[in-house]
Parts: sequence; structure tokens; C-alpha cells
Amino acid sequence: MKYVELHSASAFSFLEGASRPEDLVSRAKELEQPAIALVDRDGVYGAPRLHMAAKSVGIQPHVGAEISVEGFGNLARPPSWMPNSFPARPVRLPLLVKSRTGYQNLCRLMTRYKLREKEKGTGTANLGEVAEHAEGLVCLTGGEEGVLAASLSNKGFEDARKDIDLLTTIFGRKNVYVELQRHCDVVEERRNQAAVRLGETLGLPLLATNGVRYATTAEREILDVFTCIRNHCKLETAGRLLERNDERHLRSTEEMMELFSDLPQAIHNTGELSARLEYTLADLGYEFRAIPFPREKPWIRFFANGRKKALKTGMALNGTMICLNAPSAR
Repeated sequence: MKYVELHSASAFSFLEGASRPEDLVSRAKELEQPAIALVDRDGVYGAPRLHMAAKSVGIQPHVGAEISVEGFGNLARPPSWMPNSFPARPVRLPLLVKSRTGYQNLCRLMTRYKLREKEKGTGTANLGEVAEHAEGLVCLTGGEEGVLAASLSNKGFEDARKDIDLLTTIFGRKNVYVELQRHCDVVEERRNQAAVRLGETLGLPLLATNGVRYATTAEREILDVFTCIRNHCKLETAGRLLERNDERHLRSTEEMMELFSDLPQAIHNTGELSARLEYTLADLGYEFRAIPFPREKPWIRFFANGRKKALKTGMALNGTMICLNAPSAR
């Protein structure tokens, strides 16, 4: 049995991850992991680089993203009176792509709410939009950024059960996994115990992840610097904004099995879910119509004439050609 990390973030996660996608792949290869999923915040920016790096070393690259969602409240956070307490932020749903339809839906969903945002990184999807684009996607309940943590902290066990049940209505019971992470944190472990109870109550599978933010422990210091940049503060005054420890790195199968020795099914389910995530960027399926090239005309004149025709029919704006043959997301 091999463990697969299905919840990792790269440096493309708006200063919330420290490693390049290539570094995550390199470390996963060293740990003999058969696959790895990149789940960056509100985007798939790092997916092409992850795909190319994984392809070169024979690892399966899984695509996903953490989607900011309104309707589940805000992230659990320290009291406002405590120093360096971060502002309220919406819950994020970690979504993994199963199929080409899922990838299309994920991209459409992110595009829709990003077009509404007034400031970069502030857009959120509503639950109706999530339900509309749920086909082909698998939802995790998340770590400290997720709906389960927010619900348990802000409302309690019963409301958390209702929120997770709502996710099963949106994505289907087979496409929701109760995520467990262990970073030597007492509050997190209490949440894990509640998560296990929820999984048993709702009949949902458990999934172990390490909520990876950097490939190796040494890169935790880079993440601390990124955290200070994101919060406009200095290292010596950042306090609780910084990581508590350096546990959010890629771990080997043996380490994760020891960490979850009491819940071996949570490790087993990582390989099972990875096998279901068949889509990669090699399956994009984009096809551009072939353009007949007349041999009797010089190529410069050929394209110049094409541009003139486009201008006459209103197919160019501000000097930029619009390609009507570009593939639609169908």
C-alpha cells in the first residue's frame, strides 16, 4: 500500500505555499509516491508545471484547487483581541478533478467568481454555483481552511454534520471525503475525533492528508517569510500568524502510516481515490481547426489580408485578433 498526497499547495497559492510544483514532484519521487495532487488556492496556475515535471519522472499528476465559498461562514480564527489575529476569510473547499468535465467545471467556476471580485484574491463562489459545476469533481472537507473546521469551531457538531451532509447533496455521497490532518496540534486532533464521528454517522470515507505547504522541512522558513509579506508584518512581530511547527511537508508512506496507525483506512483511501482521479492535463482535448495555407501567396501577405478581413467584420478589438476557431469549453 502506497500513500498518495492529495492536498498540497505550491508557491502559486497566493503566498500560502513555499515550494515550486517541480520541487513537490521531485520530493514525491524521492519518497516513491505514485502520484501527487496540487490543490492551490483559487486557481490551477501551477498545474501545467506540475504536469510536465510529473510526466518526466513517471508520477501521476492530479489537478485540483481550493475554492473560496460563501455560505459556510468564515475560517476558524483566534479571538479578535489577540495580537496578529488575521481578518475574517471565507471557507475553502478542496476540489479534485476526476474527468475532463470536472476540469471544465472547475475552471468555469473559478472564472465566474473571479470576474466579480473587486480586489485580487477576494472572490467567492456561492453554493448555487458550486452545485451547478459539481459534476466530475471530488470534494474534501479540508483542514483548518475547510468547512468542517469552520463549522465545528463556529457552530458545533450538529451544524457541522448538516454542512457535510449538504456537501454530499451537492457532489454525491461517493464524491465527498472526510479529511484528516495531524500536525501535533491539540485543537486539530479534537477536530479529527469529531471528523471520524461524522464519517461514521454519514457513512463517508476518511482520507489522510498532510495539508502540504512545502516539500521539505527546510522550506518552512520560506513560508514564514511569505506569511509576513501577505500580512504586512515583520518576522519578529508575526507571532501566531506563523506556522506552529514544520510538520506540513511531504511525508513517506511509512511516516503517514505511523501517524495514522489508529486509522489505516484513511491511508488506504488515498490510493483508492487517486485511482479514481483519471484526468490529467494530457486530456485537455483542445483542437484548433487547420488553416489552409495557400502556396501561391507569400505568408506575410496571406496573414495581412486575413487581418484586414477580420477588421472589416468586427473580429478585432484594439488591434488584437480574436480567434474564432479557439476551442470552446464544451
